[in-house]
Amino acid sequence: MRRSFFRMQPKSNKYLTQWAYDVWRNQFLFWAVIAGFVTIFPTLYIPVINHVVFKHEGITWEWGVVFIEAILFFGGVEAWKWAKRIFFRRRRAGTQAEKGNDLESKVFGKYMSFRSAESEERSSPETEKKL
Repeated sequence: MRRSFFRMQPKSNKYLTQWAYDVWRNQFLFWAVIAGFVTIFPTLYIPVINHVVFKHEGITWEWGVVFIEAILFFGGVEAWKWAKRIFFRRRRAGTQAEKGNDLESKVFGKYMSFRSAESEERSSPETEKKL
């Protein structure tokens, strides 16, 4: 996933809301995030659950830390994806000038030769030294 979370489909007409459509397609992840988000507030702020069951107090100023860390996390992830896109774009530009854009020949090129193994053994430098 090299594309930005907010621009996974660059040719979309829904510029500001396309991310919501993309997240909605993974129903299990969507509902897991919603359930986690909804259960946080009762756990932290309902007095019986808060004090008796979990034995803690609700958070106040710590929400600022949560939001700042979330912003830093998303910023870091997006910066990492941007750096990877730049790296692979430059790497691809260098390799396309040399070989072309054929994935099959990149992966299986050394196996696609029509020469037989016997002829390769006969023409190898080690066999020429023996002769």
